[in-house]
Amino acid sequence: MENVLENKGEIKETKKRNIGLDSLRIISMIMIVFLHYLGKGGLLDIKNTSNTYHIIYYFIEALCIIAVNCYVLISGYFLIKSKFKWKKVLQLWLETLFYSISIYFIIVVLGLKELDIKGIVKSLFPIITKQYWFINIYLVMYILSPFLNKLINNINKKEYQKLLIILIICFSIISILPDAYTLDSSHGYGIIWFICLYLIAGYIRVYDIPNKLKLNKSFYFLLIYFIFGIIVTIGMLASDIIGNYLGKVTFRDKFISYNNIFILIESIALFMYFKQLDIKSSKLIKVIEFIAPLTLAVYLIHEQSQLRTVLYNKILHTEICYHNPYGILIAIGSVIAVFITCIIIEFIRQKVLKKSKKVIKNLNIKN
Repeated sequence: MENVLENKGEIKETKKRNIGLDSLRIISMIMIVFLHYLGKGGLLDIKNTSNTYHIIYYFIEALCIIAVNCYVLISGYFLIKSKFKWKKVLQLWLETLFYSISIYFIIVVLGLKELDIKGIVKSLFPIITKQYWFINIYLVMYILSPFLNKLINNINKKEYQKLLIILIICFSIISILPDAYTLDSSHGYGIIWFICLYLIAGYIRVYDIPNKLKLNKSFYFLLIYFIFGIIVTIGMLASDIIGNYLGKVTFRDKFISYNNIFILIESIALFMYFKQLDIKSSKLIKVIEFIAPLTLAVYLIHEQSQLRTVLYNKILHTEICYHNPYGILIAIGSVIAVFITCIIIEFIRQKVLKKSKKVIKNLNIKN
């Protein structure tokens, strides 16, 4: 994501690389929808390691779990060079509020949910009631960004490297240990990990890492991404087998924590690949430029707290994928359908909002 709060005009430098990162932003959002489809749709609960479909779903999860990390890395990469504005915070809050309220009442009107006080409160106060965890943490990170930028701009390269090494050891490598022995037990869902990712992205931006790398060499980043995806998959399967054998709770979640060192390496590798990506097709660039600014709404729509309780069971019927030879194809089709539908909704919303502003402006001029 270039930065969910950032204006287009602020990202015109290094055009090709920005298009590459916009591509990653789009892919990351598709990955997020896929993760939710697998997890909240129950496909990851079929804990039979002899089931081929289960192994495939685990591998897809291992490849997609880096999506949020990539979003934060992209945001940090651009936020270092952008100016903080409270107006942007307000814009994000209003967009979140719009989808939270409108989706809830649409669900009620369609008879998918009953009108109740708890649902109304959650829809009216999505930030306070933590309906969108990513938005909560992201807003805090954005508010802290001017101070983080001051830190970045006032330390030299060696100090920066030492800082990153300390952060990675304390909040990534040590995270493999049981929660009781870690410094952050949020599994990467908290502000500490977002700040770590922000500072990593900042180092990549400030020192132009990798510097002047030939494009044909960037393929190795993609290779690293897949290799660590396989490692994470094996780790999850092994934890299930050991857990079943010992009759204890599996430590599978440790392998898919955002702050796990394997996930971090996987995230940085994919980020680096797309940072170096050279897209030459003008038509493809136009498509990416059109879709990229609309992607945040995909998260806000499909993760609306009231909608997600009915989306996977009553609308998408994810149970048809259980032990189904065509389950993967059904899952991919459903994810793409959700993504495209949300993009269309957000496009219409932006068009209506733009026209409304013009009408209001014209009325003010006439008066």
